[in-house]
Amino acid sequence: MPLSIGKPGSKSWVAVALALFVLAAVFALLGWTVEWLWMDELGFASVFWRIRLTQVGLFAALFVPVFAYFWANGVVLQRICAAAEDETGPWIVQSAGTPAPGWAVRAAGLLLPVVVALVVAVSFAGLWDEYTRFAFAQAFGANEPILGRDAGFYVFTLPFLDEIQDRLVIIALIAVAAHGLTYHQFGMIRGWKTLNEALRRRIFRTIAFNTAFFLVAWGWGYYLDRFHLLFETTGAVFGPGYTDVNVVLPVLGVMAGASVALIAVVVGGAAANKMQWPLIGCVSYLLLAAVSVAGAPALFQLFVVKPNELELEKPFLEHNIAFTRRAFDLERVVERSYPAVTDLTLGQIRDNEDTLSNVRLWDWRPLRQTYKQMQEIRLYYEFYNIDVDRYQLDGRLRQVLLSSRELAENLPDQADTWVNRVLQYTHGYGLAMSLAAHDDVTGEGVPKLVVRDLPPVADGGLSIDQPAIYYGEQMPGYRVVNSRLEEFDHPRGDANVYAHYAGSGGVPLSSWWRRLLFAWNRFDVNIAISDYITPQSRIQMWREVADRVHRIAPFLELDSDPYLVVANGRLYWVQDAYTVAESYPYSEPLGGGANYIRNSVKVIVDAFEGSVDFYTIDEADPILRAYAAAFPGIFKPLSAMPSTLKSHLRYPRDLFTAQVRKYKRYHMQIPQVFYNNEDLWTLSREKYGGKLAPMQPYYILMRLPGETRLQFLLMIPLTPEGKDNMIAWMGARSDFPNYGELIAYKFPKERLIYGPLQVEALIDQDTLISRQLSLWDQRGSKVVRGNIFVIPINHSILYVEPVYLIAEINDLPQLKRVIVAHGNKVAMEPTLNEALRVVFGGRDGGSGRMRGEPAAGGETTTILPKIREAVEKAEAALKSGDWTTFGTAMTEVKRLLDEGEVPDN
Repeated sequence: MPLSIGKPGSKSWVAVALALFVLAAVFALLGWTVEWLWMDELGFASVFWRIRLTQVGLFAALFVPVFAYFWANGVVLQRICAAAEDETGPWIVQSAGTPAPGWAVRAAGLLLPVVVALVVAVSFAGLWDEYTRFAFAQAFGANEPILGRDAGFYVFTLPFLDEIQDRLVIIALIAVAAHGLTYHQFGMIRGWKTLNEALRRRIFRTIAFNTAFFLVAWGWGYYLDRFHLLFETTGAVFGPGYTDVNVVLPVLGVMAGASVALIAVVVGGAAANKMQWPLIGCVSYLLLAAVSVAGAPALFQLFVVKPNELELEKPFLEHNIAFTRRAFDLERVVERSYPAVTDLTLGQIRDNEDTLSNVRLWDWRPLRQTYKQMQEIRLYYEFYNIDVDRYQLDGRLRQVLLSSRELAENLPDQADTWVNRVLQYTHGYGLAMSLAAHDDVTGEGVPKLVVRDLPPVADGGLSIDQPAIYYGEQMPGYRVVNSRLEEFDHPRGDANVYAHYAGSGGVPLSSWWRRLLFAWNRFDVNIAISDYITPQSRIQMWREVADRVHRIAPFLELDSDPYLVVANGRLYWVQDAYTVAESYPYSEPLGGGANYIRNSVKVIVDAFEGSVDFYTIDEADPILRAYAAAFPGIFKPLSAMPSTLKSHLRYPRDLFTAQVRKYKRYHMQIPQVFYNNEDLWTLSREKYGGKLAPMQPYYILMRLPGETRLQFLLMIPLTPEGKDNMIAWMGARSDFPNYGELIAYKFPKERLIYGPLQVEALIDQDTLISRQLSLWDQRGSKVVRGNIFVIPINHSILYVEPVYLIAEINDLPQLKRVIVAHGNKVAMEPTLNEALRVVFGGRDGGSGRMRGEPAAGGETTTILPKIREAVEKAEAALKSGDWTTFGTAMTEVKRLLDEGEVPDN
């Protein structure tokens, strides 16, 4: 029957649908044009075309056969319905009981193939990344032990095959459902016995054909499920265990074979016109699936494996451990013993002056607030994040903290106009940088700034020739530069400095059609009509570092913390990028699903130009090699990175956190120990702001045991699961040539080594420290104890915790005290040096007595009443509001404390 539409109204309806489709296609093409112009300006047009042409190819590859399949089914349906109409009268809609117009059925026969093909093909086009991995698959060189496939099959090939199989099942189900619904709605099922034999045979055969197609896809799914066992879990093992190998794997093979047999039964039944054959076959197939897939493995696991689980699962646990360690690059972890002695001397402390002079005493939360108070300078600037790095300052390697001074997301209401927002306030300016060391805090308790003010003033030999920040961490929206208006550059005294953008960042608005295009894309007609915009103007979009990198290379996963670097007088952003997989065999995944990860790429973004460069840091990674083959020219070797930038690379915190989360269990490589979780670790806990929380990895500049050179490390202390004593600490090197080396220092298990939370308890139990902090809290200020830092020194451990005071009137955090702990000794002093001298008995070259050790002759007992008397006088003055007496009393308390003869309790 021809597919003509019999009603005039239907033609206009189809025309509207076609017009909507064309409009959607035009909008998509316009969006692609904007992306192409942007990518081309950055030099990545080849990446754009590779991705888009892959999407078009995938769309066409599925749209054509799916449309043809459903169109053929529609033709068959119309002919069957026409034959039924000739035999039984007009088609009767089952639900309404009224004749169905023929044009509606014919329109549905055309519309369904188009809609289904569009939906399926559009979703398939979204699989360009899966296809790229499939097409450029690489070998990992590691075969899994169950089915003998290289890990590359699971990472590159299997995910794409799964997507194809899923769509085939959906297509077949829709076809079967369309036939069943049509026959039901038009009364052919209800009037089955009234149809002649030839018509019933045609209906039976069309359903059988589509059912067979469904069974092909479904049976293929059983075959692929065999491979899925390699990254699923059913018991003590992640990946296939004893039950999976001995029961589930054979069962899946049986079900795949049963699917083939059922296909033969269905096709044979259709050929022989034996409807009972498919019915019996389907019922038998479902019963077999219920017994074999659901029942047999569960019973086998319960009665055979559970009573002997450790013995039976031991070889599979070994596979799980080995492949998980490989997937998270834990095989590179070097384990060393760390005695954690508690006999540090003042001489050893002095020998480690280079480490201690870089101890970070500023937590990012109060420091960001301090920067905001001291260095934002104007309402339209904002410090969003604090980064940690190291710089050569005056010939010394120093640990610093820094933050970019970016434009605030919103201008003040009175200044929030389109001209200001888009044309004049286009960029941030400069940064704040301060030293982390204990002796680099001013008398007011605020950090000593190495880079400060506008325009930037830099100390220590740093130079900043181009401080403008057009691309940063928080840069929403778009800006137009090089307009007829000069841009606000930075304030100077009571006036402002203005300038035109002198870089190459952005897409030129060099023609009227480009202005129209970007006006449409940005939903802003001002781009098209503003007289301020000239052919020399450039539009800067996607200015946030992470967003910018993601749009160029959406196949890479990005670290959550891009960081700022000062090099060659310019500002750059470093964005760590990862290659990940969710189907690495035998590897237990993280919470987010990834079970393989590598930090394969370092991305450099110029804060002024917006240029983006991708450097490979792990060229052995097979996933990176696949993308390098798919997108030739996008990646540069690490050797091409300027040394001034390379010296600031650091091991990424997100990757280290993921590796630590795995290593805390997968450091156990003996199956029995692993099975029983006998040596399970966890992240140390600390108290911050009065609340308990897991410690976060932190960067530290220190010397590793047995080495002489300062190293920039990322480290974290670890404790046994359910305990607070420290069992190990883990570090990752950031300096070349040792970049990326992972080290785990294990503590002796036969004695107690205090963990951070236990040290926090020691501090809380110190009467004098608690009393001092309580007094400060009652004086209109808020006391904040910062992060506690675990500092490994000379095979021992030193704990350092800063104490901040935040006044209610100005909300400016000040570093007022430093707490140091070693073994059972605790001291709180104005500086780290003073606290160290108290703990290690060297205050001002004195007798060497420690806090908690009585002076010779029992002099402590004579000084304690004096301190109590002074403290009581201070408390009484505080309650009465007598601030003069309070200050005098507190001065006396400090004088008595400075004598160093006071015990903790």
